[in-house]
Formats: sequence, structure tokens, C-alpha cells
Amino acid sequence: MKLNKILSVLCFSAIISSCNSILDLEPLDAPSASTFITTVDELDIAVNGAYRSMTKLMGYGSHMQICFDNGPTDIGIARIASAAGTISLGEGVFDPSNGENAEYYKYFYGNIQQANYILERLPQLKSQLSDQRYNEYMGEVLFLRAYSYLYMTELWGDVPYLDFVPQTPVEALLPRTSKAKIVEKMMNDLQNAADMLPTTWSGVDKGRITKGAALGLRARMALYNSQWLEAAKSAKAVMDLESAAGYALHPDYYNLFQRAGEGNAEAMLIAPSDDQFLASSFPNIFGSRNHGYNCVINPTQSLVDSYEATDGLPIDESAVYSPKIPFENRDPRLQATLVTPGSIWIDLHYVSHPDSAIVRKVDGTTMKNTDSRSVIWAANFCGYLWKKYCDEVSCADRKATSDIDFMLMRYAEILLIYAEAKIELGEIDQTMLDASINRVRARAYGKTSVSTSGYPRITTLDQRALRTIIKRERKVELANEGFRLFDIRRWRIAAKVMPVPCYGQLLDPKHTTAIPQIDEDGFVSYEGIESEYDYNQSAFPNAFRIWDDKLYLNPIPQSEIDTYKGNGMTLTQNPGY
Repeated sequence: MKLNKILSVLCFSAIISSCNSILDLEPLDAPSASTFITTVDELDIAVNGAYRSMTKLMGYGSHMQICFDNGPTDIGIARIASAAGTISLGEGVFDPSNGENAEYYKYFYGNIQQANYILERLPQLKSQLSDQRYNEYMGEVLFLRAYSYLYMTELWGDVPYLDFVPQTPVEALLPRTSKAKIVEKMMNDLQNAADMLPTTWSGVDKGRITKGAALGLRARMALYNSQWLEAAKSAKAVMDLESAAGYALHPDYYNLFQRAGEGNAEAMLIAPSDDQFLASSFPNIFGSRNHGYNCVINPTQSLVDSYEATDGLPIDESAVYSPKIPFENRDPRLQATLVTPGSIWIDLHYVSHPDSAIVRKVDGTTMKNTDSRSVIWAANFCGYLWKKYCDEVSCADRKATSDIDFMLMRYAEILLIYAEAKIELGEIDQTMLDASINRVRARAYGKTSVSTSGYPRITTLDQRALRTIIKRERKVELANEGFRLFDIRRWRIAAKVMPVPCYGQLLDPKHTTAIPQIDEDGFVSYEGIESEYDYNQSAFPNAFRIWDDKLYLNPIPQSEIDTYKGNGMTLTQNPGY
């Protein structure tokens, strides 16, 4: 939905601004808000405006999902000031006074407030709407509220639960409700939303929340909370809609995240972008410094080494992998997701080695190589660039922004949710694997969903082995899309994968024999071969991560605790802070 009703977003945001945050004690009964949504036209403005709640742009115009993957996880590193909160999480120095943490907390509650505001006024207009349209509005807003509560519960665990619009500030100061109870309520809301929403929309409404999106979010919430039966049930319900909804895996994984993939059948929910409104700065945050960009977010060597070899084995087990030619015989998603040393990107032979002061263009001329940290300290730390969502067309035109839509949910994720849930349930057979994880893997190799050859097909039925496989598959398939933080937390592997240095590229691949070891959780260990890799902690102080188990949850912002205290009430803090 290329925001066909952009003005609706702006209008609703302006009107509701006086009640933008639940817990900041701003008046909730401002005159402009109290008289809003008294007509169907205003209702339409409000619901369209609430869609804005799914797009949160941070520094350099980066989506919050990008910040969740890069900095606080093992797959990406960042040096972006306005994402200092998530970077601090990766450094292990997260505390209740962190400003970005408080910003997210306020942001999600503001979204919940908007949804509650609409839900309270919607019944007053029921007589002016058909039953179908009334249910559609209701389903959309229930989804949007659940979307914010998913992030709230995953980031902070137990949080105050509001399903109404407080009439006085003190009414908003509720105690924390258990995560389990909130999840139960949101799971019910999402099922109700799915029952109310259409399978598809047409015309100017194409891109709105659908039945499949509601079921997909329900599947994601169930997965995150180890509700395997519900996760499998909801994911399968989406899969059963495949024909009616037109869902399909886009045949080209690289183009899926480029301009050529816009409007693809895999995207189930998007955060729309436009050069004039909500434009992302993907070229600026991901792009090569040789093209004039800042390159402030980079993938790590650990992610690079997580892509298996073409024989379907991790690189420490594969007979076709060689560290001397580390990017050959690898899962095609490696080159589709990352710009690797030695490859051609836009009009340059990309090199990022500290010794490479000069870079060669495709026309044979040379120039100073600002992608090398020996030339400029701010060059990308690990030696790689994100290619996923780095709009090649915009980069070639030297544009700082991109209007590529960011996918908040895509069909491949649903297939992987189904696979993981069935694996955990012990309901494993080849039919299930071929219908889910093998479809995703086949697409990576350019094969169709019915292919049984031409790619490393999963055939093992061993539950333990499949747990390792699904962890790796989610790590590489969904990289840079905002899932990694929640995965390493729910799998309880953050304490293993985080407190290690973020190494960069091999310094001398022609003569190396170094191959890192990868365990069943996908942890890549460089023990004993550390000197083989580039490492520059002086330029990127967050290159070495620290971990404390309290970081499995974010701290409740100190500003919220102080607000409660100032009104004679108590808001409890998460353990360890």
C-alpha cells in the first residue's frame, strides 16, 4: 500500500498528538480529540492513520527492525548515534535511563492508545456502516493493537495492559500485567481479527491488513511464546489460504528486496515508503562509502560464516568449502544478502581489506578506496555491506533515500514458523518438511516449490538435528529483517552468541587454513584462529559484546517508574536492573 491515503496518516497523527503517549501524563481529553471520529469519513482517516504505527524510523531513516538486528545481536554491528540504545544493549550496558529504550516504550503505548481510541468510538458509528465494513475496521484495529503489544511483551515482558482510553492521567498508571495474560488476550484478538478480515483487498485498498496477516501475526506471537500447537495451527491456516490470497515465494531472493520485487506475492504486510513521505535511508546506512554513503550498519563475519555450503552442510563440516575461496560453493543467499569482497557492486570492484587503499571501477579506472579503514576510520567495520534492502537503483543514482517498501511479514516467515512448530511438536515427516522449510531453501537456489533436487533438500527426521537446521535457516533467510534479537532471546542462546568480539573479514584468505567451528545453536567460534580475522575495536567500541542474563528483557524506563512514584504508586522493574 504506497500510502494511498497519506494525508489520512498526517491528519490523524496531528489530531491524536495530545494523547500520543499513555504514560507521559499528557491530557487525554483535549478538545480536538474529544470531538474526533464522529463520522464515517473521520473513522476512515483514523484507521488509515493508525497504520502509521507499524512504521518507526530511527537514525538515518532506518526502520526499528533494522536496529533490532544490528547492534544488539550477533549478525550486525552499528555506529549510529540515534540507535545508541540498541547498540548499548549489544554492549551489555543497557540501563533504565537509556533514552532509546524509553522512546520505544512511549511509542508502542502511543500506538496502543490510538487503537483503543478508535475501538471505543467505532460502535457509535455501527449504524452507518454495513456489517462487513464494520468488521473490517474492527479487525484492522485489533491487529494494530496486537502488533504493538507483541513488541511490548517481547521487549519488556510483563507490562501495564490498557484496553481503554483513560479519562484522567492517573487512570493510566496501572500495575504490570503478566506477559502470559496479555498474550492470551492478543491471541484471541488476532483470531477475531482474522475472522473479520477479508482474504484480499482490491483497488486502492490493496495492501491493507488481511485475514492472512492476522493469522500470521498470531502464528508469530505463538512461536515467540512456545505455544507450538497454536503456532502450527495459525501458520497452517495461512498456508491453506495460499491460493485464495495469492501467496507465493518470490522466485528471485535478491530481487525480493530490491525495486524489481515491489508488489511481490510474498509480502503479506508492508511498511510503505515513498520518496516524499516516510522514505527510508537504506542507501545511506548500508551503502558503500565509495558511493558517497555513510555505511553505518554492517553485517558481521559471524553471519557470513553462518551461510552453509552448497552441499547443505555448515562450513566446518563441508567438503566443498575452502577458506581460501570463502564465497564460492555457498548458499546463494549469501551473495543475495551481502556485498562481499571481490564482488562487483554498482560500478566498483568492491574491496574492503585494510591494505586496499585503491579501488578499481568496472570501467578500469581507479579511485581512493574509502571502504578501507586504512583510508578512513569510519569505513565499514567487518568488511561487508548489506545488500538486502540497499536499493541498487537508488545507489547507482547516488540517491540518499529509497522508496522500497519494508516487508513486516512475508510468506517465507510463515513457512518457517510452521516448520519450527511442527519440529517442536515432534510431528515430523518429509511431507511437512517439503511443504515448509524445503520450499524456502529451494527458492534460494532458484528452484520451484515442488523441486526435490538441485538444492540441499532437508531429509533428516531427527528432531535435534532439525532444531539446529531451523535456527540456521531463520538466521540467514530473515537476516536484517528484525527477527534475530527475539530469536536469540527466546532460544536462550544470547548468553552464548553475544559476549564475543565481532570479527571482520579474513585478512589473508589465499594462505589461510582457518575454519571456525559452529555448534548446534549456530554459534560461530573463532577460538584459536582469532588472528586470522580483521578486528578494529578502536574505531567500533561496540565491537566486543558483553552479556548479562538480565538483558533477556529490556529495563522498564526509569522515567515511567518515576512517574508512578510521583503519583504515590509503584511500577516494578525487571530483575537485575
